[in-house]
Amino acid sequence: MISPPWLTRERPRALLLDHGGVIVRSRKRAEAIDEVAELVAERLRRAGAVELPVHRIAEDLAAAKSAYRAWKTGNGRARTVPEVSHRDYWLDLVAADWPPAARALVAAEATPLCRALVEASSSKRLGPGIVELLDWCRTVGIRIGIVSNTLLGDVNRTLARQWGTLGHFAVQVHSDEVGIRKPDPEMILIATRALGIDPGQAWFVGDNYDKDVLCARRAGVGASVLMRLSTDRDPGACPQPDLNVADGFELRDALAATGAEQKEGAA
Repeated sequence: MISPPWLTRERPRALLLDHGGVIVRSRKRAEAIDEVAELVAERLRRAGAVELPVHRIAEDLAAAKSAYRAWKTGNGRARTVPEVSHRDYWLDLVAADWPPAARALVAAEATPLCRALVEASSSKRLGPGIVELLDWCRTVGIRIGIVSNTLLGDVNRTLARQWGTLGHFAVQVHSDEVGIRKPDPEMILIATRALGIDPGQAWFVGDNYDKDVLCARRAGVGASVLMRLSTDRDPGACPQPDLNVADGFELRDALAATGAEQKEGAA
């Protein structure tokens, strides 16, 4: 019987995980934009800046969200992809047409406002089997890193502290902190350099064909893994992963099987 290609690969020294869609499963909150709009309006009032109607702020927040999504999609296959800074997100996407005093305030408070936006946008929980995967990797000596496109990576660290998983991660690479985003392969290469390994000694796990599988291919990792969700469609023109898994349990079992294959071959 011929083993599947991923099974014949050497067990990796490191496992690099995307955050949203892999470590975390999210549910969008429809009320998020209105909540953040109220927050921004209150900060403008407290600062004595020109007051803006809450509905106007909410409209601009929604437009900014759509523009940011379109920009990310348009750069889905670019080789070098700079991330939008917190300041630019608020000045260029949200408050481009606001009065100067209001623009100055959101520029000064761009990072905490991004935190409010990210935290309000969805409810988050650890994905199925992730705790078991993290514990198993620690037991067998596979180091774990996060490589994530995100508007505010520190939210991910806060969640990890709350869930007790922070100590599992040897390195975290977040797009807002390094100024680039996947599919730029430098995102993965930053992580492998920090771990002192060659890219081929790591597996990368994401949930998106263009951003994640393409990034993994460009970086030359040992295996690219797609954690598929029920809404995923398989775009045939995009690069295909070496392995598809549904959750952390399947990924753990796949990693464990590589070791079993190596032992059988050495016997």
